[in-house]
Parts: sequence; C-alpha cells; structure tokens
Amino acid sequence: MDGIAWIRDVFDAYCITFARGLSVAELVHRMGADPERILPSVSPDEALRLAEDEGPVARLGTSGGWAFAVEFASAEGTDRRALQRVSRGTDAVLLLDSGTPPYWFVHARDGEIASDFEPGVEAEQIGGTDPSFLVPAMREAGMLLPDGTADPDDWEPERRILTVAERVFSLDLPRTALEDGSLPAVVLA
Repeated sequence: MDGIAWIRDVFDAYCITFARGLSVAELVHRMGADPERILPSVSPDEALRLAEDEGPVARLGTSGGWAFAVEFASAEGTDRRALQRVSRGTDAVLLLDSGTPPYWFVHARDGEIASDFEPGVEAEQIGGTDPSFLVPAMREAGMLLPDGTADPDDWEPERRILTVAERVFSLDLPRTALEDGSLPAVVLA
C-alpha cells in the first residue's frame, strides 16, 4: 500500500474523490459523467492534453475497497450535491489542494456531509452533521491541540489532512500508476 500522504510531494494541485465499495463506473455516474465515456488507458500527459481540449478530466481506479477519481487540472469533485450523491449508501471522502488556499477535506456519509474543514480550523469550527468524528484523529496527527484549538505552529496542515484521511479511512492511491502509468479516465464536463 502506498497510502495517500505522498501525493502532496508529487503533485502541485489535486482534487480527489473516494467512494467506499463503489465500482469506477458507479462513481463516474454518481459524479454526473457518463460511464460509457470512460477511456480505458490514459497516461498523466494524455490526461492533461485531454483536459486542455475537452474539459475537466479525472483519472480513475480502485484501491483498498475504494473507487477514486483524481483530478489534477480541475476540482469538479468539490460540488457538494455530487458528493452527496456519491455517498448515498456509503462513505465518500473529498480532498482538495488547489496549490494555494483553499485546501479542503469533506467526508460525506449516506447522502449527508458528515464533516468538512480547512486546515487550521479549531474543533468547534468543523462543519457537517458529525463534526466530532474526526477530532481524535486530528489530535493524533497534530492538527489539533488537546483542547481542540488549532496548532498555531503547524507548518504542514495540508499534509496532516492527508494523514488523517489515510489513517481513518485506510485510503490508498497507486503511486506508480498515477505518476507514470496509465489508468482509466473520463471527461467530467
């Protein structure tokens, strides 16, 4: 397992949508794209060219029981209604790093936003229907101090978001395939 914390070292920006127990085709459908338009084998360079020519592109796959859609030149996955659709009957996790703020984490459970936050928030500022769910993991990762306040000396909160998501949800991305290999992909527009 490669985990997901490595992605920040390799890519300047990304938007990743994970859905537990869904097939790639079902994830694509719930995100609002046509599963019939999934391209079976797309390299990172081909995905960027496709995005320039046709619009937002997600590279796709499954790992550790989760389907994933990784966007490097767009953030279509941040649509909350789409994320709520993706999470119906399951869990979905969205991770956004636009290269500069905003950075974002959203966990949706069975059609509801369970928790969402930006790095640097305090425990009481976490949104969603179950904002306390991630607080213990955020404390353990160093994002929150024992009293629930944000650590003012945290210089890597974006990396800590990845660490929390990786630990709590056992998320994994195939590093070699994302960096240099071919994966299925779809135009999201």
